[in-house]
Order: sequence, then structure tokens, then C-alpha cells
Amino acid sequence: MLSTSALLAEPALHTAAWATLAAVFALALPGKLRDFAAFAATVANYRIVPAGASPAVAAAVVAGELAVVAGLVLPASRAAAAGLAAALLAIFTVAIAVNLLRGRRTIDCGCFRGLIRERLGWSHVARNLLLLAAAVHVATIGPQPAGPLDLALGAAAALTLLLLFLAGAQLAFDPRHDLVLADGDPRAIPGRAS
Repeated sequence: MLSTSALLAEPALHTAAWATLAAVFALALPGKLRDFAAFAATVANYRIVPAGASPAVAAAVVAGELAVVAGLVLPASRAAAAGLAAALLAIFTVAIAVNLLRGRRTIDCGCFRGLIRERLGWSHVARNLLLLAAAVHVATIGPQPAGPLDLALGAAAALTLLLLFLAGAQLAFDPRHDLVLADGDPRAIPGRAS
């Protein structure tokens, strides 16, 4: 039986963790880059930073996410990129939890802009905590050398987790409610008659 430390150092687990992080952060980027103004409005709508600082904070988030994706791809920078991912995920989780505790559930999450529109929910906190655990794992535990089977198993696990995250987000979305994308700007769901 494997010890806990040996299990955590398993190459397939390590591959699954960093590949899942890279895929999630990579999927989060295109919508933010395509419509940066809407993403900056989403940041402002969280009411965590002053509204005037929202564009700068949104730019920092995008730059951080780009650095995470690029860094996770290269083994030499993987631990540092995972550390940055952990920091970003911790900030995102706190921002979401603060808004949920304020009762603000009808704002757009902003996580996967353009891919899936999501209302805030505790499922976001749970998802982010799982991703945060993966990021801490990659940042702190070095893997054993990976063979082809380890890489294949890790990639399959990462794809499965990614599909579960996206399916969960899609299933959690309640089309009966409009999302408020900015204060006073409720927008109807695309394709839905008003």
C-alpha cells in the first residue's frame, strides 16, 4: 500500500493536477480577451475594489491567467505558475464568497466569459477550492518521473475533471433568471424571448 506522500507524488496525479489547471485557466481567457470591457464591468460588479480600479484589476487578472497557462506548460516553471494559480484562485474564492454572503447571487461569475454564463453559487467556491488544492499540490509536491502511461492517465483525468466542471456549470445555470452583468443592467439570456 502506498503511503500518502508516495501517492501525492504519483506522476499521473501530478499530471492530472497541472493539466486541469492549465485547461481551466486557458478556457477562462478567450472571452475575457475578446470582450475586455465586459470583463472589467464584471470585476466592478463584484464590489470588492473601487469601480475606477476595475479595469486595472481586470488587466492584472488576465495577465496572471496568461502567466499561469504559459508557466504550467513548461516543467521548469510549473511550480511557480501553480503558486500564482493558487493565489488567483484564493482571491477569486474570497470575492465570490463575500458576494454570496452579501446575498448577491444574480451577478455574472465572469469565470468563462463567452463560453458559459454563470450565476454565483457555493458550487463556485467548492470548484475553486478543489482547483486551489490542485494548485498547491503542483506548487509544493514534486512528481516522480512520468512514463507514457502516467501521462495518458493524468491527461484523461484532467479531461474528465474539466468536462465535469463545465457540465456542472451548465447544469447549475438557471435560465429562468436574468443575470445582472453590471449594476442596473440586467441582460436577457441569449436566445430567450423577453
